[in-house]
Amino acid sequence: MTSVAYQLQRAPMGVVLLDSRRRVVAANGLARRLLEPVNGPILGADLLDLHPEPARAKVQWLLDAARARPHEPAGMAMTLPFGTLVARVTMMEGVSEEAPGWCMIFHLPEGFAMTAAAPASGDILVKLPVGSRAGVVLLDVADAVYLEAEGHYTRVHTADGQHFCSLSLAALVKRVDPAVFLRVHRSFVVNLHHARAIDRRDGQWAIVMAAPNNPHVPVSRARIDLVRRRLAL
Repeated sequence: MTSVAYQLQRAPMGVVLLDSRRRVVAANGLARRLLEPVNGPILGADLLDLHPEPARAKVQWLLDAARARPHEPAGMAMTLPFGTLVARVTMMEGVSEEAPGWCMIFHLPEGFAMTAAAPASGDILVKLPVGSRAGVVLLDVADAVYLEAEGHYTRVHTADGQHFCSLSLAALVKRVDPAVFLRVHRSFVVNLHHARAIDRRDGQWAIVMAAPNNPHVPVSRARIDLVRRRLAL
C-alpha cells in the first residue's frame, strides 16, 4: 500500500501542516518550492513570515476562519509573487498542544508555471554602488563573491578586497538574481558562481568561496537543506 507521505509528495498541490503556533512542522516538496523562494527554508518557520507583508492578513484570516468553524474548510484565492493560488485550510487534531493545528493546501491554477520568485527583469541589479574616496564606484554584481550584513549596510566581498555598500542586505536580496545569489545565513548571501567547496565539521556547514585566503561563509542550520538542494548534495 502506498504510504500517506509518498502520496503527499506526489500530489499536484502544496501541502503544509502547522502546529498550534503557526509553525510549519511538515510540508510536501511542492509547498517547499512555492514558499522557500520568498524567505528561505520553511520548516520550523512561522507561516506568516513566509508570505509577503500584503498577503499576511489574508493568511491569518484563513487560519482564524478555519479555527472558528473547525468542521468546515476555509478557502481563498491569493495573489502572491509567484502567482495566484487557491488556498484551503482546515483544523487538525493532535495528541498534544504542539501537535498540528492546521493543514493548508495550495491548489495550482491551470497553466501555472512553477518558477522561483524573482525580481522583475528591470529591477535586477547589474551594478553594486559602493563607497570610495572619490565618491561612489559601481561594481559588477558578478564580481561579488559574497555579501555580508553590517548593521543597516552591507559589506561586499570581492576577489580584490572588501567594499562598503550603503544598501542593506535585505534590500540587496530583493534585487539580485536568486538563481545566482543564495542567502545561506541571516547575515550572509553567497554568489554560487564563486562557491568552491563545502566544509562540514561537527555538524557545522560553511561554503568555501573562491577568493584570497579561501573565506568560509557559515551556513545556518535552518538553511542546510536549502543548500543541499541548490548544490545537489
